[in-house]
Amino acid sequence: MKALPLMDSFYGLTPESEIVVQPLLGAYETKKIQSLKKINKYVLVSFFGVNDPETALKYRGAIISTDKNLLSDLQETEYFHDQIIGLTVYTSDGDIIGTVSEIFETGSNDIFVVNGSEKEYLIPAIKDVIKNINLEKRSITIKVLEGLLD
Repeated sequence: MKALPLMDSFYGLTPESEIVVQPLLGAYETKKIQSLKKINKYVLVSFFGVNDPETALKYRGAIISTDKNLLSDLQETEYFHDQIIGLTVYTSDGDIIGTVSEIFETGSNDIFVVNGSEKEYLIPAIKDVIKNINLEKRSITIKVLEGLLD
């Protein structure tokens, strides 16, 4: 099956790694990886027990996740999406912008979707904008560039 990894550390998984698969229609299932092969930005992944196209079709559009301990260590400025979602975003002046509700990957950088009290903001996750991420305080501090919050 072809998968689109949401993190580079996905490539750190190996055959025999156990993952959790959540089909679009159905309950979570634990699967063991039989093989992984990187092809451009995708991965061809096969699971033990999924041996025919009809069975594989059940997993089309599924979310694949794993225990973070099985993934490569993150760099100091890297975070898992679930660590960022829910953080409160502040300007460098201390004004509250809102809360991160989701993250879009664009190829060059991630975009944090921040729900403010009156509108939604799209904040690029780049060094010029993101000044600090503090997981303990559950906060992100941003530098407001011209037009960012318009």
